[in-house]
Amino acid sequence: MAKTKIAAPKLETPAFETPAFDAQAFETVIAASKEQIEKAVQAATEAAERAFAASKEQIEKVVKGYDDAAKFSKASADAFVAAGTTASKGAETINAEVLAFAKSQYEDNLAATKALFGAKTLQEVIELQNGFAKSAFEAYSAHATKLSEVSAKVAQDSFAPINAQVQAAVEKFVKPMAA
Repeated sequence: MAKTKIAAPKLETPAFETPAFDAQAFETVIAASKEQIEKAVQAATEAAERAFAASKEQIEKVVKGYDDAAKFSKASADAFVAAGTTASKGAETINAEVLAFAKSQYEDNLAATKALFGAKTLQEVIELQNGFAKSAFEAYSAHATKLSEVSAKVAQDSFAPINAQVQAAVEKFVKPMAA
């Protein structure tokens, strides 16, 4: 068989036209795009400024709340220290009263015992004993009343700073919620 040559097809380059470029339309699109970008940037800037302002306001509220809580905690601690100091001084006062009463009762008992040993008759012993019992009962009653009054005053004075702090807490935290 004989070889035949096939001719290669002739390729033609198609005609290519440069598209018409409308510079005015392109400028309009660029101007519109620029305007939209500027509006977007301005809107984003304003939103960021509002968010920053709101965040700053919230941070200031948190800091103020922390400061208020710290001040309240310090005031509470101070109230408990003052209450403890008052209670301690009150306990010293009560202790001094008890010791003074015990000393006075010891002296009265000693005097009564000497008087009983000096009695000449049984009738005199009974009268001395009755008088001693009566005066001892009156002394105990008076002392118990005095201790009761001192104790009540110490308790009232000791709890006054705590009561004031509780009242301040009610004024600061509870009343605004009720309103």
